[in-house]
Amino acid sequence: MKEMGSRRRKEYLTRRADILSAAEKVFAAKGFYGSSMDEIAKRAEFGTGSLYKYFKGKKDLYFSLIDEKVEEVIRLVRAELGRDLPPVEKIESALRLQLGFIQRNRDFFKIYISERNRFEWTIKDDLGKGVHQKFMAYINDLEQVMRDGIQRGQFKEMDPRDMAHGFVGIVNSFVFEWIMSPKAYSLLSKAPIVVDIFFEGVRNPRERR
Repeated sequence: MKEMGSRRRKEYLTRRADILSAAEKVFAAKGFYGSSMDEIAKRAEFGTGSLYKYFKGKKDLYFSLIDEKVEEVIRLVRAELGRDLPPVEKIESALRLQLGFIQRNRDFFKIYISERNRFEWTIKDDLGKGVHQKFMAYINDLEQVMRDGIQRGQFKEMDPRDMAHGFVGIVNSFVFEWIMSPKAYSLLSKAPIVVDIFFEGVRNPRERR
């Protein structure tokens, strides 16, 4: 009985993953409002009614996709920030992992970036709250790394949370530009530039007082 239950669970998760994969492609091509459950079902080679065995509707499917991908990248980055490394090395390594993940999952992040500001209910919704909480856990970890850097005398005496938000803001700007650019290039290649801007700034050292 356990073996049968385990097999059914595995089949359920496989089919659910197939639906999410199809939804990712449809949402990336048409956006949330331009997509339908019929289109997603066709792409996944399922009957439309079958989708409702796995998701309550399009909104549930959309946020499940967002939640699972965000969970994956945040878990990856937080694990790297938790390693026993000097603060600068932690941040550089976590950044490379993050940009590499985003580069491999461009369709998803195109959805995430282009659609997120259009939903007034994003944070109020339970699923939206879950995504937000994951992001804030990442900010908290990054803040702690910044604080460690300050205590070691490697970083300026500034509010470590402000530093964390500043770093994330720079990263997000580069990701947004990469997603929206008609020109293909490696997002990962921008990691050294992000690090240099954040840690060294853009002012010429000869001009500093």
